[in-house]
Amino acid sequence: MPNTDDFRVKRIQKMLLEMAKGNFFYTIEPSDKNDNIASLVVMLNMVNEEIGAAFIHQGFANAHNTPQCIIQLSLILNSQGKVELVTNGTCSLLACMPKDLIGKQITEFMTEKSQKTWSKKMIKHLKRDRSETVLFLELITNDGLILAQDCQISVYQALDGSGQKILLNSVFFSKGEPFETGLPKNKLKVTKGIKEHKVTLSQEDIEMIREVHDMILNNLDKDLPSLKDLALQMGTNEYKLKYGFKQIYGTTIFRFLTQERLRKSKTLIQHSNLSLKEIAYMNGFKSAAHFSRAFRDKYGKTPTELRG
Repeated sequence: MPNTDDFRVKRIQKMLLEMAKGNFFYTIEPSDKNDNIASLVVMLNMVNEEIGAAFIHQGFANAHNTPQCIIQLSLILNSQGKVELVTNGTCSLLACMPKDLIGKQITEFMTEKSQKTWSKKMIKHLKRDRSETVLFLELITNDGLILAQDCQISVYQALDGSGQKILLNSVFFSKGEPFETGLPKNKLKVTKGIKEHKVTLSQEDIEMIREVHDMILNNLDKDLPSLKDLALQMGTNEYKLKYGFKQIYGTTIFRFLTQERLRKSKTLIQHSNLSLKEIAYMNGFKSAAHFSRAFRDKYGKTPTELRG
C-alpha cells in the first residue's frame, strides 16, 4: 500500500467524510513514521472510536429516538479463498464494484497481519466438512481505510456438488443518516413530467438507489456499466433504477457521475500539486481535451485557467 504524504492525507480526508456520514467503523492503519501526519492519524482513530462507541451505546439505551443502521458484510468464497459472491453492502463498505471483488483472493483485501491469521486458521477449518469460527480481520478498502472487525467464518459443503465453500459475515453498527433526508418511510411515488413514468419505490428500493449513489462516489475513476447491467447487478430493473435515481437525487445517473468527477477535479486543481493530466485520469476522463471541454462547460474556465 502506498504510504506517501499525499496518500496519507487523502486517507485522513476520506476518514473525515465517512465520520461526517455517520460511519464510525473505519480506521486508518498507523505508519512507522514519526511526524505530524502520524500523530494526527492516531488522534483521529481515537476520536472515531470514542464517538462510535458513544453512538452505539446511545442507540441501545434509547432505540426509539436514536435509529441504528446495521450494515452487513457478506461474501461467499471457494475453498481456495477466491470470492464467488458478494453483497451490495459489502461493495459499499469496501468502496469498490462487484467486478473488483469477484474472482479475487480475499487475502488481497487484507492487511499483512490478517493475511497470516487467515492462512494459519483456515488450514485447520478446511480439513472439516463443516466448521465455524470467529476471526478478527482487518480488511482494506479501495480508499486505503481499514475495516477491523470480528468476522463469522462458516465452512460448508455446497449442495450442487461444487465442493467446500466459505461464508464470511460481519455486522457493523452505524448512526445512520446524519441529516434529515425527507424520504418517506414506506413508499415513494416517482414521476417524470406530470403523469408519466410512475414507479413505486419500497424502502428497500430507496436503500438500493442510495447504494448506487455511494458506489458512484467511491468509483469516480471507473466507467459505469450500462443501466441495464447496473440494474442487474443491483437486483432491480433498468426502469426503476433510472427514474428512481432521478427523483431522489434530481439528476440522471450518468450526469451525476460527470458532475461529481468535475467537482472532485476542481478541488484537486485548487488544493493539490497533481498535474492536470493526473487529475483527469484519476477522475475517469479519457483525454485531456475531453476533460478541459467538460470542465469549461461546467465552470466557465478551463483547468489551466483555474490553476493559473
